[in-house]
Amino acid sequence: MPAPKITVIIPTRERCDVLESSLRTVTSQDYDNLEIIVSDNCSTDDTEGVVRRANDQRIRYVKTGKRLNMSHNWEFALSHVREGWVGFIGDDDGLLPESIKTVSDIIETSGVEAIRSTFCTYHWPAIMGNENGQLIVPMGSGIEMREASLWLRKVMRGVAKYPQLPVIYDGGFISLATLNKVKSKTGAFFASCNPDLYSAVAVASVIDRYVFMHAPMAVSGVSRHSTGNSSFSIKKNKNTTPVSTFYSESNIPFHGAMPLHEDGSLPISFQAMVYEAYLQSAHLRDASKEFGHRQQLEVILATAGAHRESIEKWGRLFAMQHGIDFASARRSAAFKRAYLQPLSTSHKIINAMHTVFAENLPIRNVHEACIAAGTIRGRPGKKGTVRFLGRELSHRFKRQAE
Repeated sequence: MPAPKITVIIPTRERCDVLESSLRTVTSQDYDNLEIIVSDNCSTDDTEGVVRRANDQRIRYVKTGKRLNMSHNWEFALSHVREGWVGFIGDDDGLLPESIKTVSDIIETSGVEAIRSTFCTYHWPAIMGNENGQLIVPMGSGIEMREASLWLRKVMRGVAKYPQLPVIYDGGFISLATLNKVKSKTGAFFASCNPDLYSAVAVASVIDRYVFMHAPMAVSGVSRHSTGNSSFSIKKNKNTTPVSTFYSESNIPFHGAMPLHEDGSLPISFQAMVYEAYLQSAHLRDASKEFGHRQQLEVILATAGAHRESIEKWGRLFAMQHGIDFASARRSAAFKRAYLQPLSTSHKIINAMHTVFAENLPIRNVHEACIAAGTIRGRPGKKGTVRFLGRELSHRFKRQAE
């Protein structure tokens, strides 16, 4: 029986400076039945040159022909997939060595239609303000079979974060049959301005189970191009260009039940974005079991974190639109926060205990970050030895360059 066909999609626009190393993490995968789709959203830089120099027959280079918003670019790229399984990565992200082979083995043995892994995080040097980036590597292992509806309920209650769902991005792979199941009800798969987050909710709404891998398959890059970092960072000197570009495009409209801020911006809350995706995908679920506006407002307020002041202003608009007593919802949110905050803190502590933070290694791009992550995970007994890791990485980088 042939190995399953797996397609990795890299949507990109004007980011040849990071695309080259991102693409290299995929072309270095030793897997023949792999297709790599680079979807160029009308770039004017050297994107085409980067793809050409990669010189890999598994690459399909497609051009949108005109500027598209993020979700429509993702949809355009997805339309070129004909079979098998699909995963997206950003053009500043990457895949760990052997990750595609690992995913293939799980596809062949698990019988599920969706696979999700945890992921490493790499802050590119420009974000860190020095010549080396910062790499964060989870050291977990093993897989678990998860009930999709149960984990969707956990996320909607604020008990779990959306990356715990079957996201199609940065370590997530979904069967094309499942994507087409969603698509058959809407005419398109991505029905929200937040395509990665929407995929998590939509896929969890139409499958019974999925595999969650505690070993990371991908590195999520945080660069000066990152829209998420531009939107949610609380740093005063953050780069606002990516999110400004996002707002300037003709995006899929935010769901009508979710108001915008008075200046037209989106609420700075992942939980609000989750609820927006939940509303956009309502037709995929049993309407009698849906979460309501009042309950979700309480969860959004309870999980606001550093953006609480901004979210409370937005919450008043939401409450007014839906006839909700905001003061009462705010009091209920305080009780929820008293429960959710210690739970979140304990999760963070447990995760930190099983995570390696590498700040002093010569990691200049996401390709090197992926090699470093694989090295760190492969030699856990040496994970605290910076000298050993530096020497090992130097050898690996040289071999990759040959």
